[in-house]
Amino acid sequence: MTETKLKGRPRKDTDVSQQKEVGHGGNIGKKKNCITCVKSKDLSQFYLSYSSNHGDKRTPICKLCVRNDVDFTDLKNVRDRLLSIDKPFLIDRWNIAIEEHRKTNKHPIGCYVKNIILSDATKYLTYKDSVFESSHMETIEISTSIEDNEILEIKKLNYDLKQLKSKYGYGYPDDEYYLFEDKYQQLKTSFQLLTTMHEEYFREFCVNKVKETLAKAKGLFKEAKEWAAMVKDVAEAGKLKPSQMSKADLSGGLDTFGQLARMVEENHEIMQLLPRFTEQPKDKVDVTLWCYINYVRDLKGLPECEYKEIYAFYDMKKQDYESQMSDARYGDEEDDVGD
Repeated sequence: MTETKLKGRPRKDTDVSQQKEVGHGGNIGKKKNCITCVKSKDLSQFYLSYSSNHGDKRTPICKLCVRNDVDFTDLKNVRDRLLSIDKPFLIDRWNIAIEEHRKTNKHPIGCYVKNIILSDATKYLTYKDSVFESSHMETIEISTSIEDNEILEIKKLNYDLKQLKSKYGYGYPDDEYYLFEDKYQQLKTSFQLLTTMHEEYFREFCVNKVKETLAKAKGLFKEAKEWAAMVKDVAEAGKLKPSQMSKADLSGGLDTFGQLARMVEENHEIMQLLPRFTEQPKDKVDVTLWCYINYVRDLKGLPECEYKEIYAFYDMKKQDYESQMSDARYGDEEDDVGD
């Protein structure tokens, strides 16, 4: 290994040559030399660094050389590479980067450094702040994971997996279907699902929202950002955002009391029979019949009757008819038993 590939802090004479390449007086230019490949490259080709050893806020080794020199299957080699760019080795964050690599096929060292820099809790750490064994935070996460699994087992008893797959589509991990349904049940009362298309958009919204949350929990921030964009698109397409809803949407599309009464009657039976106005005729036939009866009564020298008397006569005849029919059915039943 040449002298320029020695692990650890770069030599002072190399720092001086870098300053000349970058610019005088501490002004950061657009290019700098990599101490490994000794090539002049754009600053974007070097990892961002908050180490006091790196005055230009960039690592001394370019991204390509770091990736080429690291063997992510050998933790000692990984630690040496991180030492050369003065980045901390945090075993918990490294495991997350390996998981991200398996899902996205991106280089784990790139995923690891990105996650370190994006977190305010770790971006100022250097190699001396390394944690080589699983931290207490991992123990807490494992404990939380056990509690989450217990909750998930309870939800499995309440939901039918086959129905959930039919509802949300096939291809997702089994455990995620329960999370989809849980999110659906939590949010459904906040939305007016007036058509099957609204419901379709809402199901997709719940799936994307759960996937976004899972990606954030795993530290996959780029993936979480992509899921968040899909959540936003679905919400806008399905008019699920509160700012998109009109007064009619929020009231279920009802603008008048007539529409409200119609909707209630179509969905809920208020009473078996609507109220009857027995003191007044309901149509022209009733009026004609009322006039005819009073005409006959006048011919016979009788006083005119009120319409409610006619209706009372109807009720009396109706009860008499129902009584006869009831007696007839009762007699038939006795005959059947006797036979």
